[in-house]
Amino acid sequence: MIARRHFAAAALALGALGLPLAAAAQDAPTAKIKQGALKGAVVEGVEEFWAIPYAAPPVGDLRWKPPAAGPVWTGERDATKAGASCQPTQKGEYTEDCLFANVTRPAGAKPGQKLPVYVWIHGGGFTIGSAVGAFGAQTDGIQFAKDGIITVSVSYRLGRAGWFAHPALCKEGPCGNYGYMDQIAALKWVKANIANFGGDPNNVTIGGESAGGISVLELMLAPDARGTFQKAIGESSFGRLEPTSMADAQGQGLKAAATAGVTGEDATAAAALRKLPLSAMPYSGPFTSRAGPILDGRYVQSGIYEGFAAGKQAKIPLLIGGNSNEASLFRPQAAAVDALPADRKAAAMAAFDPKGTGNKAQMANDMATRQYITEPDRAISRIQSKTGQPVYAYYFSYVSPGAKAQLPFGAPHTAEIKFAFAGPKQQFADVDLPLAKAVNAYWAAFIKSGNPDSAGGPAWPKFAHNETYMEFSADGPQPHEHFLKAQLDWQEANVAAGAGASPTSPK
Repeated sequence: MIARRHFAAAALALGALGLPLAAAAQDAPTAKIKQGALKGAVVEGVEEFWAIPYAAPPVGDLRWKPPAAGPVWTGERDATKAGASCQPTQKGEYTEDCLFANVTRPAGAKPGQKLPVYVWIHGGGFTIGSAVGAFGAQTDGIQFAKDGIITVSVSYRLGRAGWFAHPALCKEGPCGNYGYMDQIAALKWVKANIANFGGDPNNVTIGGESAGGISVLELMLAPDARGTFQKAIGESSFGRLEPTSMADAQGQGLKAAATAGVTGEDATAAAALRKLPLSAMPYSGPFTSRAGPILDGRYVQSGIYEGFAAGKQAKIPLLIGGNSNEASLFRPQAAAVDALPADRKAAAMAAFDPKGTGNKAQMANDMATRQYITEPDRAISRIQSKTGQPVYAYYFSYVSPGAKAQLPFGAPHTAEIKFAFAGPKQQFADVDLPLAKAVNAYWAAFIKSGNPDSAGGPAWPKFAHNETYMEFSADGPQPHEHFLKAQLDWQEANVAAGAGASPTSPK
């Protein structure tokens, strides 16, 4: 079970930056969708359409309501500039008119081509992030487009705008998980419109990292999203995340409203809330942020693992994994190893330090990584494999030689994103390029067919074959059977015993 406050706080600290569109002076591509005509731009040899509104701006009376249908227009809409991010400023101010989709397609793509589609859901702890690019990676999918794939990156409401429950709002209808409602609306928009860009609405893969990876697993469980995608990629997905209960979420909502001078639980209170600037209800601190899944009984019906264990998930191909130092989010301390109970400590030393190096800082990082990402990945992979669907598990441990001094514990959270996208805008050292090309090729092959093994590199066996992971390291892609078994078994035993908390900074 992930400590939600640590996840949100660490994601806040990572930051995200939307990147500008640099269009070449070439004949502008066009597309006609149900809402109207679009004019895009040619960028690095592919075609891009930016800031397409997939839903009405969630402002005024539409704030904290399910997304409404997007606007229509006459004439040709300029789709050459990035739209506003849903991410609040450092002062807590929001641009709420931010529900946009960005489409990147191969040059010359035409309606009816039925190209494979990749829908990217950004991360950022449900409080920050951008559909344009984040964490040093450009995520518009230029390299995928050069390989015949259409990428759609989508924004969704964040922070207080996206994850807020209050009794007055919940009396009106679905409440709390507005960010998930947005994601589902975006997927339905893709299904209705992607053929007009040359895409195949029946060959859609959803993917995301961190909060985006959590969203991928939640969307696999959400009945409202069923049929909008056929494959899924979860990067750093926190598969044992537990949602906030609706009672707790509404209690937090009441407290937040009271700090802004709004009391009561009736329609008058709802109207007053919608008139407030969202900055009037800031989070009290990074470790008290509660953005993310709320147990509402519709969009979120259980914890992720519980939902998968009950067989409620979409039975589709899945590619899932994480990085070797996901604990960069939590900054665990070596002292936390000594704080373990004697029986757990002895087992941990055997699993995590079999050579007796005494490197407790490395142990603490590895234990936290196994808790939050690697062991949940194995648990989800086991369940999904039993449905008969192919599952491909990965472990990204590569650290560029020039960065090893700064990253002694391994590849940090978000490190794999730029390798998966491998676009020409990425900043790679020459030594990194072979692995970037390999990772991108595996992802592209999975997006196309549900099988990364067709990428042309070393064979990537299914997880069901002796619980195989593909490791991406300085040695290139290498499959390992029963990967990290002793460590993952140790963590699984902790979960079973109810002692699943990872080592974190002593308080």
